[in-house]
Amino acid sequence: MKRLIAVLLVLSFTLSLGLMPIAAQDAPTGTWLGSWPYVLPPDHTLNVFASNGLPDNLGTMFESYVELPLAIYNWDSNTYSGLLADKWGFSADNKTYNVTLKSGSKWSDGSPITADDLITTFSIDRILNTAEWPYLSAVEKVDDLNVKFTFSGEASPLAERAILKTYIAPTSTYGDIAKKAIDVVASGKKSDSDEWKAVNDEISTFKPDTLVASGPFSYALSDVGSASMTLKWQPNSLYSSTVKFGAIKIWQGETEQSTPLVLSGEVAHSTDVYPPATIDQFKAQGIRLITVPRGYGPALLFNHTVAPWNIKEVRQATALIINREQNAFLTGAGATATVYMSGLLDDNVPQLLSKDAIDKLDKYAFDTDRASKLLEGIGYTKNADGKWADKDGKTIAAEFKFPAEFADFAGAAQDAIAQMNAFGYDITARSIPWQETSKAIQHSDFQLSVWSWGNQSPFASRQFFGPTQRFNTGHLASGLNGISFDYNVDWNGTKVNLDDLITNASSSMDNDTRIKRADEVALIINNVLPFIPLNVEQSVEPFNEKLISGAPADGDPILKNPTGSDHWIISYFLEGKLSPGPDAK
Repeated sequence: MKRLIAVLLVLSFTLSLGLMPIAAQDAPTGTWLGSWPYVLPPDHTLNVFASNGLPDNLGTMFESYVELPLAIYNWDSNTYSGLLADKWGFSADNKTYNVTLKSGSKWSDGSPITADDLITTFSIDRILNTAEWPYLSAVEKVDDLNVKFTFSGEASPLAERAILKTYIAPTSTYGDIAKKAIDVVASGKKSDSDEWKAVNDEISTFKPDTLVASGPFSYALSDVGSASMTLKWQPNSLYSSTVKFGAIKIWQGETEQSTPLVLSGEVAHSTDVYPPATIDQFKAQGIRLITVPRGYGPALLFNHTVAPWNIKEVRQATALIINREQNAFLTGAGATATVYMSGLLDDNVPQLLSKDAIDKLDKYAFDTDRASKLLEGIGYTKNADGKWADKDGKTIAAEFKFPAEFADFAGAAQDAIAQMNAFGYDITARSIPWQETSKAIQHSDFQLSVWSWGNQSPFASRQFFGPTQRFNTGHLASGLNGISFDYNVDWNGTKVNLDDLITNASSSMDNDTRIKRADEVALIINNVLPFIPLNVEQSVEPFNEKLISGAPADGDPILKNPTGSDHWIISYFLEGKLSPGPDAK
C-alpha cells in the first residue's frame, strides 16, 4: 500500500510538472556597443517606411536585428542565405518569382509571420515606388507561407535582389494602411492621383505606438535618449536562441562623437569614417581594424535648375579641376579616387561593362588647361578678380551645402570647394546637420551639395540609381524634384530617356544583354555628368576583440561583403558566431 501511494505521488508530481508553464527563455548576457546618428526625440518614430523611422534611426545593420529582410547576399559566392525566407526562386518560364517563408517564424508579440505580412509590406512599397516595384506587376498570397511575385517585364537577378532584400513589416501594425494601398491600386488610380497621394501621406506621417519586431531585438520610444538608445532582446524571433547578446547600446552621433568612445572602449565596433590620424590612434591602442568595401563614395551634386550648373560644359570643366586623388585623401582612410567616371563603382566596371565601352570613357584626368578651354568655348573668361565670368559678367558662383557630422562627406566637400575656388570659381561653404542636407537635396533647396553615389549592389541598375534617380523627379515623394536633372538626353542623334535606360539596364536573365544596356547608360552618364563621383570609399572599421569575440580572419571571403544590408556582421551576429569578448561590459 505504501508502495502504491508512493507511485501515485510520483505520478501526480510528474503530471503536475506537465501542467506547469515552461520557463521563459533567458536573455543572453552581454551588451553590443555600437554607434549610429539616429534621430533624436521627439522626431524619432517607429515607422519602418518613413523618414525619421527605422531606416534613419538604425541603419541597415541594426535594422536587420529588429525587422528582418527575407535574405542576405553572399558576395563571394553570389548566393543568398535565407533569414525569413526558407525557399525562393524563379518559375520555369521566368514570369514569376516565388518565396516560401520559414515555418515557425514569429513576431515579438507571439503571432506568426505569414504571407499576409509580405502582402502588407509590398503593397505599401508599391505606393512608395520602392526599388522592387519598377520590375513587378503583382504580388499574390498563395497560402500562409508562400507568395508569388509577377514581373511587369523581363525577369532578372536584379528584381530578385530587390525582393529578397526587402525588410518585412507586420500586418498587425500596417494592415489598415496596406488595405487602402491595395484598394487604390485596384481602383486603377495612378501615382499622380489625389487618392494615391493621400495613402502616401498617411504612410509617411503614421507614428506607431509600439514596434512589433521579427528580429531578436526591439525597442520603445522610452529606450531612446539624447546620448544613446538601447535595443532589447526579445524571445520570439527565429534568432532569439542563437544571438549571444542581450542588449545593443547605440551611441548617438557620427565620427566626432564615436572616436573617443572607441578609444575608451564604450564603442566596440563602428562603421564611421575616420581620418588617418584617428586610425593610427586605434592601432596604437591595439584595436583591430577590419576593412570591407563601403559600396559608395561622396559625389558632387548639382541643382540643374540653377545656372550655370545646367550647362554640360560647366559640369565637365568642374570634373577636370578637382584633383580626385587629393580629394580621396582628404575624404578619409581607405578612399580612392574615382577612375572611370561612369556611374559605376570602379571595382565592378570590368564585370559590368564591355571593354569597348570602357575604352570610350572619358576619365576626366585633372587638367585645368582643358577645363579653361571648355569654359572659353562657351563664352567664359576670367575677370579682373581672377574669377570665371560669362559675357554678362556673372561669375561661376554657388553655395555648397554639406553635412557637418559626416567627416567623409565634409572632407570631400571642403576640398572640392577649395579646388574650385583656386581655379577661379566663387563657392561658399555652408555646413548644416546631415538630416537637413538630405532634406535640402530632396526639396531642391541647394545649389551644390554632396551625398553618396553608387550603391551596395552587384547590379548596374542599382549603382546607376544613386543619385541620378535617387534624388530626382519620379523617385522622390510627390512634388519633390531633387537635383532636377532632365532624363531626356540627346544621344547619338536621337532623344533617349535616361530614367528608363537605368531602370532596364539590368532587367534581363542574359548577362550579355545586361552588359550592352549598361554600356549605353555608362557612356551617357560619362558625357552629361549629372553629378561628379569624387571617390570611392573603403570602410576601415574598428573592431575591439577585447569586447567582441568571433570575427573572421583577414582575407576571409565573407569580408568581400560591403557595408550596408549585406555587412558580414549581420549574419555572424544573428547566427551567434559573435559573442561577448573577455573584457565585455
